[in-house]
Amino acid sequence: MIATLTVKKTIKILILDDSEDDAQKIKRTLLDDGFEYPIMTCTDSDSFLTHLNVFNPDVVVAEHTIPNYNSFRALEDSRKDNPDVIFILVTDDVPEEFAIELLKEGVDDYVFKNHLIRLPYAIENAYMKREYVKETKKLAQANKELSSAYSSITEKNRSMTQSIVFAERIQTLILPKLDVLLKDFREAFILYKPKDIVSGDFYWFNKKDGNIMISAADCTGHGVPGALLSIIGTNFLNEISEDKNNFTHPSDILSLLDLNLRSLLKQDETSGYQDGIDIAFVTIDKSHKKIYFSGCRRPLLIYNRGDQKMAEYKGEPYLIGGNDERVKKTFATQEIPYRVGDVIYMFSDGVVDQFGGPKNKKLMKERFIEMLMSFKHLSLTYQGELLEQKLKNWQGDEEQTDDIIIIGIKL
Repeated sequence: MIATLTVKKTIKILILDDSEDDAQKIKRTLLDDGFEYPIMTCTDSDSFLTHLNVFNPDVVVAEHTIPNYNSFRALEDSRKDNPDVIFILVTDDVPEEFAIELLKEGVDDYVFKNHLIRLPYAIENAYMKREYVKETKKLAQANKELSSAYSSITEKNRSMTQSIVFAERIQTLILPKLDVLLKDFREAFILYKPKDIVSGDFYWFNKKDGNIMISAADCTGHGVPGALLSIIGTNFLNEISEDKNNFTHPSDILSLLDLNLRSLLKQDETSGYQDGIDIAFVTIDKSHKKIYFSGCRRPLLIYNRGDQKMAEYKGEPYLIGGNDERVKKTFATQEIPYRVGDVIYMFSDGVVDQFGGPKNKKLMKERFIEMLMSFKHLSLTYQGELLEQKLKNWQGDEEQTDDIIIIGIKL
């Protein structure tokens, strides 16, 4: 009751009707119902636009058909400067089916002139809906800000210390530079986005005997625990690649990486410590135009320029490290011929697991591939930039789910 009285005392109403008699009837109906604030009327588009700027109404009551004008244009003009203005159609010139369609276009309500008694209710109802939405948004925003502030303070108190900042510096220095790849490939990009200051994702490449070895890896966890494991993984890959036995075959390298990691972390039948590394590993033989791929829970995507299709090559279903007596690990290598111009993509699960979009769901691999295919005709530099922007748009206001790494290389 109090809210209704407030509406009637303060709300500003502008009536648009080319019939002065009808405009006055509408005004009288509102005054008789108790609306007190000055109610303005106009009979043509020019005076209507003037009143919009000068009077700045809270409510517009409009006939559909005005000479050289209509309610669609009136609605658009009304909401240019005031998106929240209430717009009520009052007419006898349109069928009810058309009036219902107008609701879909943004009109708040419609009232037929032979039933003006419903107009005050339509205005009050639309006004209360506006206020409810505003208050709901305010409460939601306030709740979101409080929750975000609490989470941010808690996380920063736990993780953002000087030692972690120093760890980030060390991790950044350990990661190889894109320029190294560009010495052997004309185009490439690396998208690297830690969830926290330091990352559990890492990438690695090396060249030996003309073979180029590249990996994208995702360690269990993120932040400090994941970063420590990533440094361990990087060091082991360096040691294996520098071994006198000249290991370059992916399955050999992953087998040794698994053995070394389990030994260092003392992962045996009784430890129960199952953390490790998901990885995609390729060795590229440019002289014979072949890719040798082996992976653990991470796939390899190859865009074939000839048939313009994306092919997926899956890795093993287990990770590097950990110990499960039910699983006997074998590391197979897939030999894949390629043509100049084909593109390979390697990525961590932080990409496909990112929540977002209109329904706040995971991106998923299918949508990620669709993203890649949507700009397959562009150079990899532009692909990397577009991919980063598309992922930002997908994420929206959601928190980054996990560390992210994506590598793209044109062969």
